[in-house]
Amino acid sequence: MTTVLDAVMTVHTVFAALWTGGTLVIAGMVVPAARRELLGEKAVSLITRRFGYLTIASVLLLLFSGGHLAGTLYTAESLTSTGRGHLVLSMVGLWLVLAIVLVVGFRRLNPSSGSSAATAATAARPWFLVASVVSLALLVVAGLL
Repeated sequence: MTTVLDAVMTVHTVFAALWTGGTLVIAGMVVPAARRELLGEKAVSLITRRFGYLTIASVLLLLFSGGHLAGTLYTAESLTSTGRGHLVLSMVGLWLVLAIVLVVGFRRLNPSSGSSAATAATAARPWFLVASVVSLALLVVAGLL
């Protein structure tokens, strides 16, 4: 049983790190480069599509692995009445917020016909800044757990 739990925890941690780290890279490097017209529409589109795949995979894997971990390690009462349980519930809420913010950010970042990559990146910037803050909050909560 502990081998399965260790494997699930490893998958959960790896995809959480990839997702939050990728979000910080997009917000800190890709969006500013696109705003300065250092990245063209094709590059931004490719990066957005690839990071979108990572986001979908991460959301699904984190949902299932996190659900398994919570169901194995906690009861409904311990989730609502202990400090660790509150951290787990906070993480679930932040995970949901990050997923929603990134969906909107992706839609803004993907250059539509007639708009430049710089224009799209400028529209997406606030969404990725919020996503960065949420990612950092997730990392802090994970560290506290």
